[in-house]
Amino acid sequence: MDARKPIIIVVEDDPQSAEALRYVLADWGAQVVFGLTLEAVLDDLGPRRDAIAMIADFHLGGGRDGVALSQALRPHLPQARVLVLSGSYYGRAAHAAEMAGYDLMHKPAAASNIIAWVERG
Repeated sequence: MDARKPIIIVVEDDPQSAEALRYVLADWGAQVVFGLTLEAVLDDLGPRRDAIAMIADFHLGGGRDGVALSQALRPHLPQARVLVLSGSYYGRAAHAAEMAGYDLMHKPAAASNIIAWVERG
């Protein structure tokens, strides 16, 4: 891992959406780490625990959600801000993000909005 680049974790089960996020974030200057489980994210991070942000899709399939995974990662990455992405405007995603104190952005999210969120730090 390049210690000079900020790390952003992406939790996204759709390969096309994950690749689009990787492209946008890498173009901004981030090193992107992907994972759909706690173990996968921590393995990819290695010894670094200085991720600045997590961007998580809410619906991960199989009954899993990005808010729950972000909460499981929180003890390992306490400084990372969390952005939850969801195609749903109402219901569980908005409620779960609000209850966890995470930001919510609706899909499809414009690259400029995602980068503006990252830069607000």
